[in-house]
Amino acid sequence: MEKLSELAPDHKTLVGNINLRAKLGWDDSRYNRVKSELLESRAIIAGRGQRGSVALSKTRGAKALSVFVSYSHEDEDLKTELLKHLAPLERLGQIDAWHDRKIKAGEEWDKVISKSLEGADIILLLVSIDFINSKYCYDIELEAALERHAKQLARVVPIILRNCLWQHTSFAKLPALPPDAKAVCWWQDRDEALTKVAEGIRQIGDELLESR
Repeated sequence: MEKLSELAPDHKTLVGNINLRAKLGWDDSRYNRVKSELLESRAIIAGRGQRGSVALSKTRGAKALSVFVSYSHEDEDLKTELLKHLAPLERLGQIDAWHDRKIKAGEEWDKVISKSLEGADIILLLVSIDFINSKYCYDIELEAALERHAKQLARVVPIILRNCLWQHTSFAKLPALPPDAKAVCWWQDRDEALTKVAEGIRQIGDELLESR
């Protein structure tokens, strides 16, 4: 994507496959594999260049969706694992995930969190008993998230990390991930659970991008 931006900074000029592959220094197999992934994710579009050759262009008007991650620090390890599974979506330019570990030294953390939350397209609630018992997560971040969701300014997605009485919360009516709201920690293969979460987020991202 960076090389496409260099070759077509206006995001409108079509870039030929031969030229792009040469600039990247990739063989046909790698080039075609990555190209297929980007086309499938709608990160790029295919067009007809001169002499009928296929050309590529960065999707016009495409902008990564801002994803806000709300979580308890007791779930730091699980949050880190989830972010690893979301990394492919970031590389494809579909999302840009934000969490409080990105706050820089000297910044007023509460103001930075509030600003990031207000600008989010997707808000992930990493649900556990520690999340529910956290005054900041539950009383401040969750309330702001649900308000944005109600106004259709953002999509709130509960991610059930550990079993707890989340069914009796203010966000219980929202569809949760992984499928069937089976807590991530209860899956035999945790990578499988987080992959399904990432796929669910990818689908939501597609919906939001198509509606823009």
